[in-house]
Amino acid sequence: MRTNGFQKPLNGMQIATWILLPVLMSQYLIFLTPTLPMAIAIPLTLAFLVTGILSTYQGYITTKTDPIDHLLYHHLRGSSHPSTENASSQGQEDGGDDTKYCWICQTQVHKHSMHCKYCDKCVSNFDHHCMWLNTCVGSANYDNFFKTVIWTFCFISIHVASLIVHLSLYFLENARVRSLASSWFGNADANIILVGFNIGFLVFTVFCAFMVLQLLVFHLGLKREKITTYQFIIRDSARKREKMLLSNRIRQKRVEELEKAGNNFEAFCLKAGALKCCKPCDPVRRLVLQEMDQVDTNEENGNDDRSFSDNQRRMGGDADGDGDGDDVDDDDDEIGKQVVRNGATAQVLPVLKGNGNGRTIQ
Repeated sequence: MRTNGFQKPLNGMQIATWILLPVLMSQYLIFLTPTLPMAIAIPLTLAFLVTGILSTYQGYITTKTDPIDHLLYHHLRGSSHPSTENASSQGQEDGGDDTKYCWICQTQVHKHSMHCKYCDKCVSNFDHHCMWLNTCVGSANYDNFFKTVIWTFCFISIHVASLIVHLSLYFLENARVRSLASSWFGNADANIILVGFNIGFLVFTVFCAFMVLQLLVFHLGLKREKITTYQFIIRDSARKREKMLLSNRIRQKRVEELEKAGNNFEAFCLKAGALKCCKPCDPVRRLVLQEMDQVDTNEENGNDDRSFSDNQRRMGGDADGDGDGDDVDDDDDEIGKQVVRNGATAQVLPVLKGNGNGRTIQ
């Protein structure tokens, strides 16, 4: 069982961050700071160093903190987890209804805890296992992880801005920038190498900034919804599964309706509904959604197909109760005959007028 991200086995992505951070700082201090005018170089360099130090510090705290489940920690060590107060941890150790049993850890853990196969332990309020820091992120270190992402984005953004300023001044033939570059490297011909080097780092840092920004926006969304990365993945998987089931159901229903189509025009309308551009007005899709809404309504009201069939059998097949032995009102007999004659289109037309429930699945 690993207690923090500095314990072996180390991760390749983790080692890459240990190499990348010094490389970015060295490039900035060697190729940017000496070649920018003093009024620009000093504030940018200070901001760059401060954000780099804060990013490193928060990353260190995140990696060093043990996010183990508090009940598991108490089970293994007989004491409260350092991140909990005595009063609250005592209530957590008592367990209760908000716990579950982990068959790998062989003890009760909190219901929001998950077992990480990399760290071989249950993590309290599990968010995800960060490969870059080689540790799990949970309730004990999520705030530090989020701050690490923020400061890392600021750190890379300042680097990108500094590179853009330097290259812009150079290509605008700023005499001060060109003279500083020539005097720093001792050779005017070295300016071409300097510019090429900075352009290469600009492309790399822009890519890194985009990736970190994407991560930052993602976690801002999670914080707004008050869910974890793990919960987001579970929800997203459920939505994809529901979408796939709906697509299969619509496909199957379309085949059935095409077999019952009365003429070529009806068949054309049903086939056209399968096109993406016709998805909002697809009659088969609306029919399936209406059927699903009806099933949900029956479940909410406690009425299922079995109870309906039982009632129908008790009434001798006269579900409408008018004594004529059929299942529809006399006023609806003609409508029913028209449905049979027109097939799929007659089933679909009422749906086109609106199902009244508004179920939408993207």
